[in-house]
Amino acid sequence: MSTSNFRPEIQGLRAIAVCFVAVFHVWPHLVPGGYVGVDVFFVISGYLITGVLLREGERTGKIDLLAFYVRRARRLLPAAMLVLLLVGLLTPFWLPSALWRDGTNELAYSAFQLENWRLAAKAIDYLAATNAPSPVQHYWSLSVEEQFYVVWPGLIICAFWASRALRLSSRTLLRILFGAIVAGSLASSVWLTFTDPAPAYFVTYTRIWELGLGGLVSLGVPAFEEGARRFLGFAGVAAILAAAFLFSTKTPFPGYAALLPTVGTVLVIVSGQSTSQLSAFVLLKMRPFQFLGDISYSLYLWHWPIVVFFTQQTGEAISFWGGLAVLAASVGLAAISKVYVEDRFRFPQPSATLRRRLVGLAALFAPVPLVSLIAFCAVSIAIARQQALISGNPDDYPGARSLFSNKPVPKVDAYAPSLPTIKRDLPQTDGCRPPSDGGEPVGCQFGDPNGRLKVFLVGDSHAEQWVPAFERTAADRGWNAKSFTKPGCPLFPTMTLFANTDRPFPDCLKWGQYVLRIIQQQKPDVVILGQRDNLRAYPDDGKQVPVSDTLVQLWRNVEASGAKVIVIADTPYWGVKPELCLARDRHCSIPYKFVAGSDPLVLAQRLYPHVALVNFNDIVCPSGDCPAVIGNVFVWRDTDHLTATYSRSMADVFGRRIDGAITVN
Repeated sequence: MSTSNFRPEIQGLRAIAVCFVAVFHVWPHLVPGGYVGVDVFFVISGYLITGVLLREGERTGKIDLLAFYVRRARRLLPAAMLVLLLVGLLTPFWLPSALWRDGTNELAYSAFQLENWRLAAKAIDYLAATNAPSPVQHYWSLSVEEQFYVVWPGLIICAFWASRALRLSSRTLLRILFGAIVAGSLASSVWLTFTDPAPAYFVTYTRIWELGLGGLVSLGVPAFEEGARRFLGFAGVAAILAAAFLFSTKTPFPGYAALLPTVGTVLVIVSGQSTSQLSAFVLLKMRPFQFLGDISYSLYLWHWPIVVFFTQQTGEAISFWGGLAVLAASVGLAAISKVYVEDRFRFPQPSATLRRRLVGLAALFAPVPLVSLIAFCAVSIAIARQQALISGNPDDYPGARSLFSNKPVPKVDAYAPSLPTIKRDLPQTDGCRPPSDGGEPVGCQFGDPNGRLKVFLVGDSHAEQWVPAFERTAADRGWNAKSFTKPGCPLFPTMTLFANTDRPFPDCLKWGQYVLRIIQQQKPDVVILGQRDNLRAYPDDGKQVPVSDTLVQLWRNVEASGAKVIVIADTPYWGVKPELCLARDRHCSIPYKFVAGSDPLVLAQRLYPHVALVNFNDIVCPSGDCPAVIGNVFVWRDTDHLTATYSRSMADVFGRRIDGAITVN
């Protein structure tokens, strides 16, 4: 912007926003709602970009889209691509290899401005809930803005054309258009935040109203007296501060809660500049605010990768002195990036032909595929090297079999599965697992479809983790075996709460009712049940029935169909991400007494011992310890699920104990 259009109070708002975000990421307890800084940025971007386009259209009668996108690219891409490139290069050296593959994927999504949709998809994936944060996941907000820049200029151009045809004021038409977009997006934000809050935080259509709100303000507001403007300025700053300090991660957001910081930002913008020494303007134009506002974009880009790299290296929460070091490094890199990257590309020579514009735009976008390619190659080479070592020596990886063998466990250079692929070491149920928002079960067929003994494995992801052992056992014994699993959904006859939230999950109840009908119709001989030990029932009638009593009634209903019921005691909640544990100690383990929980299946079986109980915790945590590695095989793929490789290595003991449970009267 030219000097005449410079707004010091907006630069001060940027400083407040980026400080809240950075401090929230370093010390979340200090500013529990610091994430609202992103919403302040959204309003500012909508206000400024709409104003630029509007003034150009009214001044010249047209909008030069190519020039607009060249300016946006020069302003945003160089610093963003530099950070992505360095993160891609440093990932193999500074992050545990278990995070390489996910990190590479998110680099690609961030480079192509789609990170918000990637995170929205992961947010509704129960199996991704325990994944470590990516060093580029903060690019989700940049993705929302870039998608806004793609659509918004076209809407304004269409409004200019329509205003001529309808002989209406272009600003009047834009107010109607922007008002409808803001109202529709805000309504969807409120609704989705209530019904499905995880993806609601990231998707574009729940956020576009915040940028549109800034666009509405840029169309003009009534003039206020000096006293009123002073009041609006302080009220706006107070609203932003209130959101930052009163909100928390438990606040349903964005939804209607986002109105507080966004309206506060609008109030500061409309209060404008003031000659009074007692005004928000005087505060926001102070040099510290102006400095931080100048580097706010680069500071936003740099601070989060530094936070992630720091915490992954230390494996601990950031201390006071560690936080100061992180913030100092972030500010230092941002200041350098502002001068030598942002400004250098942002202010080119004013005379530029169309050809030079196109060449410059192509040069700015060239690093996008380069970033992804470099990171992909580096990660792929490292993964291929580890997988070659493992696949070439299968006998070196006995896993659970080593617990029953007198042979020493060989020394190896890499454990199985390769650490970069550990998050993907899942049971092969992709073709027969219902979607997270679907209720109808799909069974996976194992063993012999014409086998004499019909056996079902049923439950949530903690039952699904036994599928590799179950599959091999069924094949060895010729069972007619099927698994019916749905992550986050135990077989339970009443409503449950999804994962670790307080939100009821009606799809689970629907899925369970389907499974019970299948059991009644297909009449299996044996039904093996497993589930996570933190099952919580949702009392829709306000009456909390003990989980153990409800389980006993469920088992009796299953037995009434003619099936023998076997329940598998849940494995402990290991509680530590394997990649962090192994980064500190290659032989890390956790005492079983620290992770053993109260399992409702075990409690219910004591009330109804007619049901057989099978416990494999001595195989997962032998000799009172729960190690990360047994027999050169990773036991845990995350904080509470076994790797498919280790589960498969348990097939022999799994089969023997299930055989014993079947024969028990």
